[in-house]
This record gives sequence, C-alpha cells and structure tokens, in this order.
Amino acid sequence: MYNVLIADDEIEVREGLKLKVDWGSMGFAISGEAGNGLEAEELLKSHSYDLLITDMNMPVMDGVQLLDVCRSHNPTIQIIIITGYEDFQYARAGVRSQAMDYLLKPVARGDLKSALSKIKQELDKNRKVRDDAAMMQWRLSQYYKEMKERFLLDLVRGNRLPPVSLPERIRLFHLEDWQDGCVCFITAGMRESGMQKAPEGRAPEQLRLPFQMVCHEIAESYPGGIQVFHDAAHPGIMHFITLDGIQHEFADKLAAQASSYLTVEVQVGLGLPVSGLERWKEGYIHSLLAWNLAGRQNGPDQAPVTDQSPLLPEETSRALHRCLIRGELESFRSIIRRELCEAFRLSPSRLVRSLFQITLIMESAAFDNIRHSQGAGPLWISPEWVLWLETPEQAERLLMQWAQDFVDHHLESGDKDATLIESAKRYIEENYMQELSLTSLAEQYNYHPTYFSEMFKEGAGVSFIQYVTEVRMKHAVRLLQETRLTVWDIAELTGFSSPGYFSSKFKKMFNQSPSEFRLSQSEKIEHDDPKK
Repeated sequence: MYNVLIADDEIEVREGLKLKVDWGSMGFAISGEAGNGLEAEELLKSHSYDLLITDMNMPVMDGVQLLDVCRSHNPTIQIIIITGYEDFQYARAGVRSQAMDYLLKPVARGDLKSALSKIKQELDKNRKVRDDAAMMQWRLSQYYKEMKERFLLDLVRGNRLPPVSLPERIRLFHLEDWQDGCVCFITAGMRESGMQKAPEGRAPEQLRLPFQMVCHEIAESYPGGIQVFHDAAHPGIMHFITLDGIQHEFADKLAAQASSYLTVEVQVGLGLPVSGLERWKEGYIHSLLAWNLAGRQNGPDQAPVTDQSPLLPEETSRALHRCLIRGELESFRSIIRRELCEAFRLSPSRLVRSLFQITLIMESAAFDNIRHSQGAGPLWISPEWVLWLETPEQAERLLMQWAQDFVDHHLESGDKDATLIESAKRYIEENYMQELSLTSLAEQYNYHPTYFSEMFKEGAGVSFIQYVTEVRMKHAVRLLQETRLTVWDIAELTGFSSPGYFSSKFKKMFNQSPSEFRLSQSEKIEHDDPKK
C-alpha cells in the first residue's frame, strides 16, 4: 500500500474524497489528514508519505507554500492539487512545483480514479527501479565478498599469485593498510563434542550457515578491524584476520556470543601475530594449530600456539604437490617420512604442525577428487584424529592412506593427464579474474610450458588461451545480465587486460558489442511473458 496524506481545510471535502473511490483496492491507504498547510508540514516531517492530495487555497499556510515545504522534506513524493475555477492560478503554481495532476472542485469520481491510476503506475515504476537497484547492489556485494574471500584464501594458503596483479587486488579489496601491518589470525568452529547441546532436531550441518552469519555479524561490530573468510572445503570453520591488539577481545566475544546464539560450544584458536603478506600463511597455520589444541578432550575454549619455528620450505611443498599430482607415491612417502621424523624429534607440537602443513598441501592438490571419491569432508582438518597420532609412523600411515585413495580412484584407474587437466581447469575457474599465463600454470604443476600446452589442448579440446577467454567471458555475460556495471568495470573484474580488448573479443564471439548485448537482454526480459 502507498501512504496518502490529504490536506484541505474543509472536512467535508476530506471525507468526500475518502468515499469517492475504493482506496485499498487501488493500492492506497489514507494515512494522514491535515486542515491546513502547517498541520500537513508537521505530518510530512514525522511520517513517510507517497502521495499528497492538497487544496491550494487554505488558511495559515496555503498550498503553494506547502508544496515548496513538501519538496524539501520528500523530493520524490507524488502530488495531486485540488482547486476551484476561481483559483485556477493555483493550479499553474502547482504545475510549476511538479504536481503530478490537478483536479477541479467538486472532484468527480472518475477524475480522481483516473489520477490515482496514473500515479499508481508511476509509483510502481519508481519502486521497481529502487528494488532493482537494491538487488543489483546486493548481487554486487555478494560477488565482491566472494572474490575477496577467494583472494584471502589464496594468500593464506601460499598460492602463487601473479606479481603484476597483486597490487591491483590489494587496492580493489582495500587491503593497503593490512599488507604491511601486524595482524593476528583466528580460527573458530563448533566444538564436535558439544554438539549434543544443539537444539533438538538440528544436525551439525544445519548449524553451519547460521554459524557463518553470526561470525560475520560479530566481525561487523569491529568496522575496519576484521577481515573474514572461510574455505568452502571446511563449511563448519571460519577464519578471521584481526589487527594486532584486538584479537583477544574479539576472540572472547566471538566464543561467548556464538555459543549463546546457537546454544552449541564454540572453540577458538588464536595464531601468533605476523607482519607482511608473505607471513600470512604462517599466521594461518598457527591459528589452525591453536584451534586444534582447543578441540582436544577437556581442553580450553581457546588455546595459544607458541611454536614460532619456520614452516616447511617452499621447495618441499612444491615437491609434495608434484608427487601427488603425478601419482609418485614412493617419492611422496620419502618426503613426508623425513619431515615427520624431524618434526617429532624437535617436539610433539612440531609434529602436529607438520601434519597440518602437509595436509593443506594435499588439500590444495586433491581435495575435490578425494571428496568425490570418499563422499566425505576433509578428515585432516578435524582435531579428533590428531589425538591418537602419537608417532611419525602413525601420521605417515594416515597420510599415505589418503594419498593412495587419491591415486587408486583418480590416477591408476584413469588418465593421470586428464586428472591434471581437470585440476588446471578448476584453477582457471577459481582465478579467472587474475592474470593467468600458461608458463606460470605449467610451473605450478611442474611441467615444461610447451609440453603442458600440448597436454592441455588435448585434454580440454581448446588451447589454454581460448579456454581462459571462454571462462572469463562466461562470467562477463553474467555481470552484463545481472548488474549495471560499466564495460570498463566488467573487463577489470573478469581479468581482461583492457576494456577495448574485452569489447573486441566479445563482439567476435557474440556478433554484438557488450552494450548491445545488455540492451537486447533488457528488451527480452521486458517483452517476454512467463510461460504458465
């Protein structure tokens, strides 16, 4: 319903207007009445109205003055003026004040109904524009959040990002003040042992989305001080990057409020403060370890990590990744045996940390495949199994079991090259907005660029460049259909080097420019009736 304010010094006129049409069936509700312009002004200040129907010749404050005041309080309000033949100059004044219509006294039923119908159409159109703008803004915000979380996840997992695109991404996601500052990572998740306290009939997986929403809401109470992200592989766990100095207060608030809202126990792990993007991976690992400690039997809701020793060398991480992708299990076993034994020799906590690092490497290389083959989530992130891994031999057996499952289901029983190409295609799909090159991707999978190029074309059916362009164009089409972003913005968000190059490629692929495509889609939506 649209709210209507009637202003007229004659009560008979006001009552007559109310009886002349069925206001409710036309989509209007008379929400206020005023006997003069001053009373109408007070109502306009304190309430929201969509339509003002006013007499122009009133005492105290006439209609001309009221219209001026009305526009200052509500510039978008629709106006119908009522006047007599002898006061027709008031009608012209109303037109100058952008009144939608004017009616001559005595107001005829048909004239009033016609004016209201016309205004209803205008109000509906304006509301649709506002709703479309709000929906577009929501879609853009969701798209932006998704891109930002993916970028943060790449940073903390140590994924190699193109050096040229890194400054641009930092600017796009407003991380300039974060890249060199001291930050602390926090990992939070619902304690498995406390799930029996969950509301009756609510399974743990049903609480994951509410848990994510609560985490975002609490983080928003620290504007500018918290970055939030999560890994879709671990839907029950949330990660936070806080400015150093607020991590303890935030962790306490997070544990208390999340537990209170969801009536389940929440465990929180605080990592060690780190400075610089290059150490974010280290801070992330620390918070995972702290979260693991908090999940131990009879452990505290929060636990610190004091082990500040270096992470696995980059060359070791790459070697493990290469062995898993290629199915070289004996080489994989040799590397993890050496690392696990050395870690255990130093301390039990080092063994746990090495386990986390190795399993994160495995996850980045093979999570999708392992998930589909086993039909389960990522077991290596759960605290429970760490409780019984007391020796390097036990840890090695578990890691090798996962590696063997991967090879059995996706390498030995199929085509190793095909599995690698599927992994490369997933990487492109997840990083299309960044600068991608055949050389960097081949290096990531430890292949010579020429050989990798031939292998990719054979496995994907198209060249590397063509595949990347098609992926980017798919997302560009979605943005053209769902948003009003400029071609310039869409080109930037989808990874094209320039708007001109994007437009050229788009026209070659669709035989029309991006602007023409957007216009044709709008016309199609407006003219196509939904099928019943």
